[in-house]
Amino acid sequence: MHQSTQLKIPAQAQYIKLVNDAIDDVCEASAFSVSDIDAIKESTRELILNAIEHAYPNQKGYIQISIHPFETGVRLDVHDWGLPMSAKKHSSVPLEKEASQGFNRIYALMDLFEYHNLGKEGKKFTIIKYLTHPMHEEERKEPQKREQISNKHTSKKIPVEVRLFQEGDEEGIARLIYKNYGYSYIKDLFYYPQKVFESHGKKFYSIVAVTGERIIGHFALVLIPESTIAEIGVAVVDPEFQGMGIMNRMFNLVMQHAKAIGLDGIFGEAIMFHIYSQKANLSHGFCESALMLGKVPVDTTIVNNELAQKSKRGAVLVGYYFFSKEKKHLFLPKVYKKQIKHIYKGAGIPFKKAKAGKQKVPKHIFLSYTFDPPTNIAKIRIDRYGKDLKQKFSILLAQLKAKHCDMIYADISLERIPQIDKVVKMLNKAGFFYSGVMFLYHEQEDYLRLQLKHSDRIGHKNYVCYSAFCKTLSRYIMKDQRRIQRGQRSSPPFPSVHICRLLPNLFVTGIVVFYKISYFPTYR
Repeated sequence: MHQSTQLKIPAQAQYIKLVNDAIDDVCEASAFSVSDIDAIKESTRELILNAIEHAYPNQKGYIQISIHPFETGVRLDVHDWGLPMSAKKHSSVPLEKEASQGFNRIYALMDLFEYHNLGKEGKKFTIIKYLTHPMHEEERKEPQKREQISNKHTSKKIPVEVRLFQEGDEEGIARLIYKNYGYSYIKDLFYYPQKVFESHGKKFYSIVAVTGERIIGHFALVLIPESTIAEIGVAVVDPEFQGMGIMNRMFNLVMQHAKAIGLDGIFGEAIMFHIYSQKANLSHGFCESALMLGKVPVDTTIVNNELAQKSKRGAVLVGYYFFSKEKKHLFLPKVYKKQIKHIYKGAGIPFKKAKAGKQKVPKHIFLSYTFDPPTNIAKIRIDRYGKDLKQKFSILLAQLKAKHCDMIYADISLERIPQIDKVVKMLNKAGFFYSGVMFLYHEQEDYLRLQLKHSDRIGHKNYVCYSAFCKTLSRYIMKDQRRIQRGQRSSPPFPSVHICRLLPNLFVTGIVVFYKISYFPTYR
């Protein structure tokens, strides 16, 4: 077994010679024939040129080549961090029946040719050549010069079609996200073309803007599990085509489609690095209901935006649009009663104060949480008050803090908890302050959202407000945060409980951790 060799070169054709020299050194020691070595070098060259032309068009980047010899052959990995590519493009060759270049050429020369989408870590091609394998010598042809699309549009009369997603759009969507955000976008599913294709209609619906065969805009309707609302987002337009009204046209179709599939409403989380998304939501009749600090990860970047480069987590402004409005019966906490009423009136949602009546305090509670490691954010959901809520909440909060979550949000049911004042007081004491109202968020019911900062990387000045309501809400949240901080300084710390007691009640599914409590045994 020979030692592996790894090179990381700039994405420029002049460095292919270095790679060829490394291949010669490794393969000659493995007793490959001259024709086999030429085949390996030719295939590697095609992959490098493919990365230069398609992964890094008109931009700088790096390509990593790893050479791994083994007893009966050699494996090479060509890894880049450029534009995403659909797996279908790799698997659909021969692209042309008479083609003898690119992927076609590699398939003809190699014994194995595989493609791996690595998400935020880019993509990798793997080729394998076995010793003493007969191979047809093919005439080498110079790669044809491919048509280049101009990146400057002097006329805004370019025909643009806005439509629902179709099979084959997935690669263009991933490339568009990359072009606008690099690999910093929070919803990393959209870096995987195959996952985009498989998830459409199940997890989300996509709207695209197309000119010719090129995807130049994208807008998604992300479904919320166990609810009749969806989040609008993943909204991007190719920088070369901005200012043409494409975003507005996609927005209109998204709203039409949401109504057509029977949703009660949609909401958007406008990233507050800039005011465009806030203006767009308001222009389409959205009402603002919550401001979530720290929702946007530190490494999120937006082209030509200084606020997105502050090394602090950013905020989002939540806005809703309703297709139907039903009267709500709410339990309103005294400390936030006036603010919550103001939000409901602004949204045009009829409501009435629910009657608590004389109810026996339940012995058991219902708590749940989700934790998302990529964003380092956790959400707690409280649906029922019980005698042991304080103890169980203390356990849960201690565990989330031990995970070093940057932000923890808490959703408290406004429709199920007569003792809501006690719940809010408990969370305030633990450091949670106001965020806003989340309509229809869990099982078609409304929730009060509070928020807790657990990091010094939460930005206070790296967001801007467009509407007067947003500015008022921002001041209210800052005031409530100061109130909570004063209360914490003047009162004993929130009680802590050993986390190990919680472990039997925890299970993991994928990247999301779910924790549900319906009954706890007596602890000794």
